[in-house]
Amino acid sequence: MAGLETKPEGETDSSEGDALDDVIKSSVSKYFDEHAAELAAEKEEPFKPIGMSLDEAEVENADIASPAEPAAGEADAAAAESAKAEAEKEVAAVATAKAEKKAASLKADRRDSVLQKISKLDIRGRITLAMRGTKEERSILIRDSTKLVCLAVLDSPKISDGEVEKFALQKNVLEAVLRAIPMRRRYAKNYNIMRNLVQNPRTPLDLSLGLMKNLLIHDLKNLSGNKEVSDTIRKVALRMFKQKVEKKG
Repeated sequence: MAGLETKPEGETDSSEGDALDDVIKSSVSKYFDEHAAELAAEKEEPFKPIGMSLDEAEVENADIASPAEPAAGEADAAAAESAKAEAEKEVAAVATAKAEKKAASLKADRRDSVLQKISKLDIRGRITLAMRGTKEERSILIRDSTKLVCLAVLDSPKISDGEVEKFALQKNVLEAVLRAIPMRRRYAKNYNIMRNLVQNPRTPLDLSLGLMKNLLIHDLKNLSGNKEVSDTIRKVALRMFKQKVEKKG
């Protein structure tokens, strides 16, 4: 499905927002129609993220040391001034650490809230959210163990190529997701996405071998030394690399 050029979420004007909303509604309706038989046969499976627990968003509390007290009774004025400056630096560092901890905590709470929200939705609800949700929600739903849900993410009118580049490298997605990416014409034209698929050790061998012929020389060289991919991929990459070097020479 062709993507839409949109402003960042929350920055569209009313006319653009209405137009996007119409496209999303149409996309959701079309998806339900195209997969009606699968939806009818699908058991009402709850949300089960691949390789991720629902409490993943919890942040481990780290102890923050209290600032040291400046030495009392310093006879030397310069030393006392230095000690004061150091103490002020420590106070500032602690304040910064607390601010960062609070920001991380708020982010974790938000993500935990998103996970809880998703976990309460049925399959149709998760498909709809995959189409109209935020980037963060898509990053979670792409890991849904229900194929119809994670594939809906790839058909979202709001998804960016940058998101799909990251999905192509993920090891905690269904094989169906990796196979579906190059079947979308828009993504098949994106070199970075195709390269990432080949570099992903979870990508099926037949798919990787089919995509390798389009890789550039330096990427073939890197792939030939990538210990994460299979031995077959490394050997083919090395052979193709040598062939292209000889042809170029």
